[in-house]
Amino acid sequence: MCNNANKNLVIRNTRPEHIKSIVSSIIFKIKEKDGKNKKLKIKEYIIKILGRQSEKYIKVCELRKGCLCIGVDSSAWLQELNLMKRDLLNKVNIKFKRDIIKEIKIRLSKK
Repeated sequence: MCNNANKNLVIRNTRPEHIKSIVSSIIFKIKEKDGKNKKLKIKEYIIKILGRQSEKYIKVCELRKGCLCIGVDSSAWLQELNLMKRDLLNKVNIKFKRDIIKEIKIRLSKK
């Protein structure tokens, strides 16, 4: 009986990995996934604030270190969002119940 149990064991010839690198890798993957989800949720909320028609003209480009970058396709949208910047920042931070965004940068870009 003992011999049959040993046949099911698979012994790999690999070097042991340090626990620090394993934990770091897991944390990195979680942060990366959380960042993508966070950006998507913020984008959806901003579109909700501005209205569905705005989705054609703006693009939430990046969220990094508390700075949200938004690209717009016209100077009219650039002006409009610059006027609304502080309000958007406050609404997003209230919605997510923390200071997730410290700054919003709005630039002209192609969608």
